[in-house]
Amino acid sequence: MIERVAAKAAALELLLGDPDDPAGPYGFAAAVRRDERGEFPDELAGVLRESGFHLDHLPAEWGGGFESFDRSLLLVRTAARRDLNVMPATMFSITAATCVRLHGSPEQHRRVAELLRRGGSVGFALSEAGHGSDLLANTVRLEPEGEGWRLDGEKWMVGLGQRCEAMYVVARTGERGPGAFTAVLLDLAESTHRLDRGAWVPTSGMRGIDFAHPRFDRLPVAREQLVGRPGEALEVAVKAQQVVRLMSTAGSLGCADTALRLTLGFAAERRTGRSGLLETPYQRRELAIASAALLAADAVALVAARGIHVAPEQFSVWGCAAKHVVAEAVEDAIARCGATLATRSVLRTEGPGGGLFQKLQRDAALVRVVDTSTLANLRSFAGQLPALAAAAAGPGGDGRAARTVFAPDEPLPPYDPARLDLNARGRDLPTGTLGAVAGPAAEALAEAGAPVAAALAEQLLAAVRGLPEESAAAGTGTGPIDLAERFAWLHAAACCLQLWWAGRHLPLYGQKPGSADWLTACLGYLLARADQRPVRRAAEQLLPALDVLLDLRADHRLFSAVPVPLARPVV
Repeated sequence: MIERVAAKAAALELLLGDPDDPAGPYGFAAAVRRDERGEFPDELAGVLRESGFHLDHLPAEWGGGFESFDRSLLLVRTAARRDLNVMPATMFSITAATCVRLHGSPEQHRRVAELLRRGGSVGFALSEAGHGSDLLANTVRLEPEGEGWRLDGEKWMVGLGQRCEAMYVVARTGERGPGAFTAVLLDLAESTHRLDRGAWVPTSGMRGIDFAHPRFDRLPVAREQLVGRPGEALEVAVKAQQVVRLMSTAGSLGCADTALRLTLGFAAERRTGRSGLLETPYQRRELAIASAALLAADAVALVAARGIHVAPEQFSVWGCAAKHVVAEAVEDAIARCGATLATRSVLRTEGPGGGLFQKLQRDAALVRVVDTSTLANLRSFAGQLPALAAAAAGPGGDGRAARTVFAPDEPLPPYDPARLDLNARGRDLPTGTLGAVAGPAAEALAEAGAPVAAALAEQLLAAVRGLPEESAAAGTGTGPIDLAERFAWLHAAACCLQLWWAGRHLPLYGQKPGSADWLTACLGYLLARADQRPVRRAAEQLLPALDVLLDLRADHRLFSAVPVPLARPVV
């Protein structure tokens, strides 16, 4: 099963060729040239579409090639390591498509599926500049007029807003509460006289991708353009964003993979005095921390991509926690790479990748906030913490479900988006089943000669069992947000421990089955972040992560638990 997940990503690597080839149209040098000019990745997106890449998020009933999110995540990450812009260029319609799939009519399903299959795009218009994450304050209105409706107002930061052929718009039809919003699906070819897409909105990252602030001026809307029932659009949009948060982790991981690969190559060749840069204690420590951050982010994303098949109703929490940890860990990893590269990290045409590192920094920063701000992400599930804490402190939940999620070679049930929910109702599989796993895992680690990992597993269990008391003391103000962040890091640590326990028969991260090196580093990093301790104080626990990544780099493999061979250098 795990080989099947990796197969399509490996085939894509072979198709796109060596990214280090300066003459290659699908490599790093081409990405930097496009970034400098602010160009859309037409050629790269074109070859991806020819390969069927853009169909991988579409269900089979829509003519798509979607099989599972762990496969899709890996495929997108493999492409995004070359240029993050392939994600918006080919898959920015996933939010609108999910919304239409959840509550659209059969005819709307057909129209959107046809448009996306031929490589078109559907914009998603939810946010407004004056209200940010306060969606209940949005003012774009849909008013009855004659036999239909009219649409007035301005939306903000619509991806592919200059070129999309259709747009899913959430507009106000009532006065207050979540039920005051209704969705419409616009065919923009028929709406040009009452739609102003505005100027291209430049961004620091994802240069060349068109964002727009579309403005509607008494735009006529026919009744058949309404999606679903009046008043249900906001709920559907929030559910769809749970999927987007998950898929955004692929972009973050792609940026971090390339940043670390460039930096490790530089450090291996660079000398300082009589020593290689990679052998100096300070740089080894910093690169070990960066490596541990990436390993932890990879494990969390992999588990989430599997978890949405088994427990999609938990993703109002699970998706937010995964998004937060992956984005923050990747930001940390890239910052430490920048410190190692020093002056070469700010040169636009020199240094490793010929200016690529700056693009990686800017792109990762945009992914971090593109679907929601960090604060809004944590705030969205902070109110669920008392129930989550109580469940996490229990003896353990559904062991069979946990096995399905955490063993990468276990078959997954079909994904059912209708099971997405706005409230997890106290359920979080990684922390909720930890009580049944942490003890046996700690014993197995100790017996295998990994006492540090065993101690960290026990520390994790104690921290999770202490969550009810922390929740009761959180109070108001910043307390619930701080606790939500702590929960996210503990959730991530639980994912790593359970991945090791259920997958210890597999050669994860290219290590021998049962090896605890990667786990020790991940738990050390994540528990330090959960406790808000300086990660450098846990550096001894994190050092094995650097060797894990160096081995993967030497083997030309993706920095992932799933074995994906990378394109070999041109000889």
